[in-house]
Amino acid sequence: MRAAVLHMQNNLLSGAIAKYLRERGELMPQRVIRNSGDEPLLSCRSVSASVLLMEVTRIPPFTIGERRAVIAKVRAACPECRIALLCDENADRDTAEKVADLKKAGVIDNFFYSSVSGDYLAAALESM
Repeated sequence: MRAAVLHMQNNLLSGAIAKYLRERGELMPQRVIRNSGDEPLLSCRSVSASVLLMEVTRIPPFTIGERRAVIAKVRAACPECRIALLCDENADRDTAEKVADLKKAGVIDNFFYSSVSGDYLAAALESM
């Protein structure tokens, strides 16, 4: 079974996504609870993650700049790991545009808006 690391500001959302992934059975979710900047990298290494899903907000350590730093570290240490970002396109349109630009530039493998259904998100993560 492949591992998926989830690093989010919203613990309720993280728990719901983890539940969807566990129920579908293709990805084993590993939720990152500590909010240090290097924690997603450490978790990806420890579970040999296939997928890293990180939420982007305006609050550190979840900002677009901090996420870019984590992405660079994960790409260097775990090149097989696919990286996706999740953001709220309604609450923060500027961040949503920046996240979409990261996908266009090839910095990330995928992105999702928090308004998507849990089933869709789980299926998309499994396909990465």
